[in-house]
Amino acid sequence: MAERKIRTILPYGPSIRVVSRNLTDWLQEQHDLGLLVHAGTQYHCRQLEGVHLAFATTDDSALNIKVAADAQERRIWCNMATDPQMGSMVVPAIVEQGPLTIAISTSGLSPAAARQIRLILEQQFGSEWATYLTLLGNIRSAIQRKNLGTDENQRVFREIVQLPLLDWFRCGQREAALHALHELCRPWLTDTELAMIWKDTCAQYSS
Repeated sequence: MAERKIRTILPYGPSIRVVSRNLTDWLQEQHDLGLLVHAGTQYHCRQLEGVHLAFATTDDSALNIKVAADAQERRIWCNMATDPQMGSMVVPAIVEQGPLTIAISTSGLSPAAARQIRLILEQQFGSEWATYLTLLGNIRSAIQRKNLGTDENQRVFREIVQLPLLDWFRCGQREAALHALHELCRPWLTDTELAMIWKDTCAQYSS
């Protein structure tokens, strides 16, 4: 459980300390890499000093309740594994595809259901969304630099999102997508500018 929580938050760069009798192989690797501190094998409230967010992830409900109570006394957000409703925060299940982030929460009632929903959404929002959103963002930035005015910008962006770009990406029809974008964006972007945007996006998401 601790490993799963840490895997979720580690990419965001927190300073992590773990209190546990044992570390999983993965947690030991992160410790050896200096990405977390093994702060002890037995819990003591002093280990919450300087902490901003606590996770009580043991299989001992009484211990988790004590950690949550100690955290509340110190005004620290605390997530509880055994009794989520008794904690002060819950961690949503996350679906990520490049710049797209979807958070799913059941308010702690059923983490298993949240994971099930996440699996469903992962099928609906595939890797093509990363390419799609990055491309739209790059085009949007380039057009905004043309100083066309807000109304004109919005009209252009609405026309672009009407294109079946996602369907083309799913089917691997990238030439069709590029051709349609050239036809639509030509009044505002040169072929060279659009080709550079396309190249940069594809280099980031080459699959």
